[in-house]
Amino acid sequence: MSAPKPARVQCRDLYIGYRYDRPVLQKLTLDVEPGDVLAIVGPNGAGKTTFFRTLLGLLRPLGGEVSVSGLVPADYRRQVGVGYLAEDTAMPDGWRCDGILTLAATAAGPDTDVGHALRLAGVDFKTDVPASVLSKGMKRRLALALALLRPIRLLILDEPESGLDPGQRHRLRRRIERMRSSMTILVASHDLGELALMSDHVLLIDQGRGRLVEQPEGGFTRDFLEQEFLGLEGAVQWPS
Repeated sequence: MSAPKPARVQCRDLYIGYRYDRPVLQKLTLDVEPGDVLAIVGPNGAGKTTFFRTLLGLLRPLGGEVSVSGLVPADYRRQVGVGYLAEDTAMPDGWRCDGILTLAATAAGPDTDVGHALRLAGVDFKTDVPASVLSKGMKRRLALALALLRPIRLLILDEPESGLDPGQRHRLRRRIERMRSSMTILVASHDLGELALMSDHVLLIDQGRGRLVEQPEGGFTRDFLEQEFLGLEGAVQWPS
């Protein structure tokens, strides 16, 4: 029996937000192929996290269509599972890391593999310690391991480099490169240099619109993405 394929994410004329008269993001159309890495770039408050909440099935679209491997996002999350690393890392007060992992693995179901998740996330520190003693970077790696407990086919990363030093960011990118053979990855980040090295496509989000940036000949570079990002300040031309 062949292994399940990485997820395919499709949006057509998607409107998302919390009010019908003021959508956060509108007329978004894209097709993320299985195994691709899609980078999402935009100013703070542009709608990146709202888009992720929609893909997780936590927020219903205001209009248009969105699917993950042919399913509505909420059904995909329940039936297959989605790995999600939120921008803010919060751990329960007074809990040890191994206790958090055990509880999360029990909730995730019998097909979890804690050791595999720890290796994928690069958790190389002892887990029999209170989560409160971890540095921010260590907490981010532990949170990533929690997102990888199940054999997922879609991984959503919201500012995964937050709190990581340059060496840890490099190792995170290498881990993402290895994981892409088994999952589709969406990552929002302000680290344009790392995004340029890992991404197949880049989605710019600002002023309620999204624009997919074509990869130039020779691939993405930090300078190219920086110019595209700076162009968001009124200069970018959105499709009609």
